[in-house]
Amino acid sequence: MYDGGPLNRQPVEQPSGTQREKELANDYKTAQRSDNMAGLFGSKKDTRPIDVGLASLVGSDEATAVEFWKKRFEMTAAVPNDIARVGALTPQMRELTRIDNLDERKRLTRARLIAFTKLPQEQRQLITAARRKAFEVDPAVMEADQKLVDELLPTLDASVRSAYPQS
Repeated sequence: MYDGGPLNRQPVEQPSGTQREKELANDYKTAQRSDNMAGLFGSKKDTRPIDVGLASLVGSDEATAVEFWKKRFEMTAAVPNDIARVGALTPQMRELTRIDNLDERKRLTRARLIAFTKLPQEQRQLITAARRKAFEVDPAVMEADQKLVDELLPTLDASVRSAYPQS
């Protein structure tokens, strides 16, 4: 049955705005609480890994780690844009610095250094350029990583040391 369309309909009389005002007041009270809450979502720390692939390497053997890094470097070098390459490299460095166990972080960084030297020269140049630019994006993470690289590099074979760029 046709009722004449929206111009002929009469609105229902109801108090308007009271429910929304109650919701806003409740949200404001929730946001103002200071006991164990930070805003509406609590003060819980996000412990999810930034890079799931890298996080899954924790506890793996060295050959697996080297192969993982080699594949990652190849994929990163294949990215056609410099800025996007930096964007691909930076989360990997962040995830490495989030690993609490220093020995594990050293092991994975060592595998990364070895994998880097197994790349063709043109890929190494692209990765090196992206790494240099990443210092502008997240200097704290990159400096922590560089400190670890400087510590590990002298312990590696001469062939690895000679292929790795000096900063």
